[in-house]
Amino acid sequence: MNQESLIVEEVKYIFREIYNNCERKNLVKGNRPDYHNYMGKMNILAVASRHFKVPKTLVTFGLSGVEIFNGTQVVAKSLSSGTTATNEVLFTTQVSISNLSPSSPWFLQDLISSDADVTIFICGKSLFSFSRDRGDLEGLDWRKTINTSSNKEWEWFPLSDSDKVATYNFCAELGVDWGRIDLMSTPDGLIFLEFNANGQWVFLDYTGKYGLVDTVVEYLTPAS
Repeated sequence: MNQESLIVEEVKYIFREIYNNCERKNLVKGNRPDYHNYMGKMNILAVASRHFKVPKTLVTFGLSGVEIFNGTQVVAKSLSSGTTATNEVLFTTQVSISNLSPSSPWFLQDLISSDADVTIFICGKSLFSFSRDRGDLEGLDWRKTINTSSNKEWEWFPLSDSDKVATYNFCAELGVDWGRIDLMSTPDGLIFLEFNANGQWVFLDYTGKYGLVDTVVEYLTPAS
């Protein structure tokens, strides 16, 4: 449904005012809705590289610097997660550099070979880590199958002590105690992909088996 753009922007402004008023009164928890607007994926990757293994990464205009990928397979991803004029999105997609248009900006990374995706949900001092087998994926990005009948459940994934330390140190450096880290499991350990400051999380524990929702409620409840 088409909406008058001015009305949309006015409504957004009102909700920003409400949020900022609540934040000023210390009534909010977690991360700001616009967290990624001032931090950004490349800055987050730089922080992550001090605590996790990260893919070789390049943001390029005019395909400058793509020679760093010589001899390796490459994927293209979206920086903004925005939509096209036809309301389509760019999921993680394997590409050939020779087919990329130099007139467009590109966010490129090494293709990581993995049998499972791993995600860590951070809630205060608690970590909830889950993995998902990649066997039924349509392409490289698990988000393409998240709402299909073949969608597999996420299963509990025990973190090693070193992975826990890396996660806590990463969060401390970013100054966050909420969010979701997406990684891939490889024979050489976990590979960091991205940090989603306000990512979805209920789907990880629909049945309440691991107490995720209860932990979130406790995190959000003001101390008496």
